[in-house]
Amino acid sequence: MKKAPRKYPQCVGTRLSSFMARVGRRKTLEWIKEDYRSNPTRFCCEVIGMVSNLIASLILMWYSPNPPMFIAYIFFLFATFFLMYGAWSRRSFGFTVMYLVYLGIDGIGFVKTLL
Repeated sequence: MKKAPRKYPQCVGTRLSSFMARVGRRKTLEWIKEDYRSNPTRFCCEVIGMVSNLIASLILMWYSPNPPMFIAYIFFLFATFFLMYGAWSRRSFGFTVMYLVYLGIDGIGFVKTLL
């Protein structure tokens, strides 16, 4: 039986790159599982922080040009606290300082929103 001609020619290395993608996904998932197993509290705090930042950004996007900054700042402040804990528990000086600066910036913005 004859094979039907392919609509598009197969690129060189396609099978190899497909294999590499599967290996990359497997290693990434294993890395995520290992990060969770090493410190579940930190992992959950980092996920909550990322989701909080995402929600705050979606609030800003959805309600632009006049977003409810009070609500957005609450999510930004929650995210900053959770992500600062993650950075501190990883002993990352740079990220801890960065989140302290974000805390100051968001805190000032939150207070200005209240006044």
